[in-house]
Amino acid sequence: MTQDNGTGVHRFPVAAGPEGPTVSDMMARPDGPALEWVEARPLGQPRGAPLLFVHGAFGGAWIWQEIFLPHLARRGRRALAFSLRGHGRSQGARQLKKASLADYLYDLRAAIARCGEPPILVGHSLGALLAQRLIGQVPLRGLVLLAPLPPDGLALVGARIALTDPGFWVEALAGALLPGRGPAVALSRHWLFSEGLSFERARAYAARMSAESPVALAEAHWPAPTVPAALMGLPALVVGGARDRMIWPATTWRTALYHGAQHRTVPDIAHFLQLDYGAEGVARLLIDWADERGL
Repeated sequence: MTQDNGTGVHRFPVAAGPEGPTVSDMMARPDGPALEWVEARPLGQPRGAPLLFVHGAFGGAWIWQEIFLPHLARRGRRALAFSLRGHGRSQGARQLKKASLADYLYDLRAAIARCGEPPILVGHSLGALLAQRLIGQVPLRGLVLLAPLPPDGLALVGARIALTDPGFWVEALAGALLPGRGPAVALSRHWLFSEGLSFERARAYAARMSAESPVALAEAHWPAPTVPAALMGLPALVVGGARDRMIWPATTWRTALYHGAQHRTVPDIAHFLQLDYGAEGVARLLIDWADERGL
């Protein structure tokens, strides 16, 4: 059951656990589709900067809501996530095939503005590429890139996947181009999860995946000017999975060196670090990094 808060934005109470309530809103905008917004709040006064999570291709806010948001709220942090247009419960599904990276960046800017203060921006995969392209353009307290596309985009990564893992490459292409087709087959075969995650959970997560914009994926192959985080004095962390078949550790190391960021490789985990077996350890790594820097 939804509640109208008087502004035309409907609030969906999702859960209330020992860490406090998790609330889902629809973020209405006069100049764009309404976006799904999920927030996990600690019971007491939040400490430090809020953490804003942006998902990658085929995802949605739900990928953070499963494990990361409740864990961070238990650690006293305000944790926020949203779904890009056409993903999760956000509007814009009918126009998703035409959505561009500029559209996604517009959505991300709106989400950052809604935080009310500069956040620690946490991006995954394609979402990490979006985060990198806003360095120096919006106020941020910190930057965390999980299994990120490198600053130069998908060109080299895509070519390597097509050569070394053609099954995954074909399935991802089908998920973007074929009507009603998501990357369910690829995910259920553990291309994006480690063997530590049960087959049943992998299939359940795959069933929740959205379609993806072929325009945005095509644009992600072309480099765009990206300011190194270190040049802006922005604390940054890059995290990769040792068993990631899409973004290899060598690629995450290259991204970390470009940004002057700290780097961590998590053993026995694959591309979806926030859902895979051991995801809570990744969340702890993230929050410990922020605590050590007083963010």
